[in-house]
Amino acid sequence: MNRGGVERLMLLAMLLGTASAANESLSLGNIVADLPERYDETQLWRIHNISDAMRQYMPVGQLMEQKFGGNIWKENSKFLDISIGKEHLKAARNFLDAHHLEPQILADNVQSLIDEELLDGVQATSSLPGTRTKKASRSGSGMHWKDYHDLDTIYAFMREVRAKYPNIVRLYTIGQTAEGRDLKVLRISENPREYKKVWIDGGIHAREWISPATVTFILFQLMHNWENQPAHIRGLTWYIMPMMNPDGYEYSRTVNRLWRKNRSGPRRADCYGVDLNRNFDIGWNGFGSSKDPCSDVFRGTSAASELETQAVADFLAKRKYNLEAYLTYHSYGQLVVYPWAYKAVKVRDAAVLQRVASTAVERIAQKTGSTYRASVTHEVLGIAGGGSDDWSRDALGVKYVYTVELRDRGTYGFVLPPKFIKDTALEGWTVAETVAQSIG
Repeated sequence: MNRGGVERLMLLAMLLGTASAANESLSLGNIVADLPERYDETQLWRIHNISDAMRQYMPVGQLMEQKFGGNIWKENSKFLDISIGKEHLKAARNFLDAHHLEPQILADNVQSLIDEELLDGVQATSSLPGTRTKKASRSGSGMHWKDYHDLDTIYAFMREVRAKYPNIVRLYTIGQTAEGRDLKVLRISENPREYKKVWIDGGIHAREWISPATVTFILFQLMHNWENQPAHIRGLTWYIMPMMNPDGYEYSRTVNRLWRKNRSGPRRADCYGVDLNRNFDIGWNGFGSSKDPCSDVFRGTSAASELETQAVADFLAKRKYNLEAYLTYHSYGQLVVYPWAYKAVKVRDAAVLQRVASTAVERIAQKTGSTYRASVTHEVLGIAGGGSDDWSRDALGVKYVYTVELRDRGTYGFVLPPKFIKDTALEGWTVAETVAQSIG
């Protein structure tokens, strides 16, 4: 074992000792599930200066994914973030050298980022019940924002909100996944037939844990003081779906922390899953996705081939009247972006969407000091078809459509330590609140 591995084990032992003093029943077994997929000595690279001509001729990320088993973290018009396993580092670097590209090393051991995320959660929640466990606590949902939660806890929190506000909250099961998990949505409204509607979702990509954490925080912000909420909050119908990809999320918690897709399939050998945000019926089969079932951006066998996509599309198609806003939360990058993503064109009312996004970004800076950017999607994230955001604009005619890329900008990427959850979630709430004010 290398020196870094020994140090991580020593730190874990120290934290477990502290945790045991606060809660004798706490042990490594119920803090976190066994994760067979490890990333020891896997490096995270950022590659700049990929020319437009090269992108068109040779999608560097997908090529490195196929040739070197790379895991694309982020690919946009400015850079590519990709992790490379230790056994492929030399060959991948030779490939980049041959194309005059130099990687910036963001992390020299991805597993250490995953370990830090775990240890931060243990340290923050050692005295709390129902944390880092497989089941919600018996005395309620056990929901808090000091750590990331499993699906049971998230769904228990939704049921808890429904039980507390039975007159204005309805809990829907809108479908099931390939592995039989429920897809759940909460509706919050004092007048669902008349009020304008807002849709908020999270967790479409399994590894983006900060996304469902943020959406549950938004739900908490809405409901913990509902009676005193301003008119622009109470005068809307809110649809909240914290977890669009429950199969993938649970897989990322129990097997592979960096899993992105759902868990349908397999379609070839051991290649499971579809990127749900490449599966909606808008620009499907276009740029920014893959026909390879083993790719992290596999678009599926047809538009809306996936049960999750179908459930959301069917549910919203029946409720598109008065649907004014569609907010979908992702990580990472610190962006508030709007259509289009599937083509290099702005929507006709881009100036309005830019103004609202810019207002949200300014308010975030005032509240937490974080710097977000407001822009049209394709200009900062590149062109990609099949996204839920573009679909909601095209198929449902939703006006205020935003994808919010939460923290950070690459230091931790998807493996954001729990100590950042609260402020990040507050930033997500700030966007929702700003959009609600704009609907008026």
